[in-house]
Amino acid sequence: MSLNKTQVKFGIFVVGMAVTAVLVVVGISLLSRFIAAFQQGADPASIFRGHTLAIPEREEAYWRSTRTSAAIGTNEILPKRSEYEEMISAYWLAWDALGRAHLTGDTSDMATYWAGAAYAQAMADISPEQSESLQTSGHVLRLTFFSEDGSVVAFEDEGFFITRVVHSSTFRLKTSASVVMTLDQGFWRIRQITLRYS
Repeated sequence: MSLNKTQVKFGIFVVGMAVTAVLVVVGISLLSRFIAAFQQGADPASIFRGHTLAIPEREEAYWRSTRTSAAIGTNEILPKRSEYEEMISAYWLAWDALGRAHLTGDTSDMATYWAGAAYAQAMADISPEQSESLQTSGHVLRLTFFSEDGSVVAFEDEGFFITRVVHSSTFRLKTSASVVMTLDQGFWRIRQITLRYS
């Protein structure tokens, strides 16, 4: 049974349409994942600055509890697991940016992680003339508030250490903090922070 020219063309057309349909479905799926990443807290500008979701090691920082509404079967407004990860990553990277600013005097990354009163407070603490480093460890975060729209979070950072080196002298301070972070332009930023030293 031989096929005529019209049947061959029709067969090629059908196969071409099937392949095109598969490519469209895959393309839409990838695009929706890309858009979902930005809606879940990725920083659009981070594509150009190389920021990634950096989950700190447990000895560096962790949530005391990562309860979710679905897991405990309640209507209480709680973050999703991915939101806990995004918030702790941004919080950890904020302290990292502050440490870099103290060490190098380069504050170009500070606005990525700090905003409002917290930004002004952090910038006032940076002295470009002073050779200094700042490192933190042992952050234990306890959620105290999560807004219904998922754009504001408040938490306590219980008993972490700030280690500062100023002109070869090392100071280690046990610190706790009350922190408010907001979701600004797709990225969590520290908006308010109150430090308490013990």
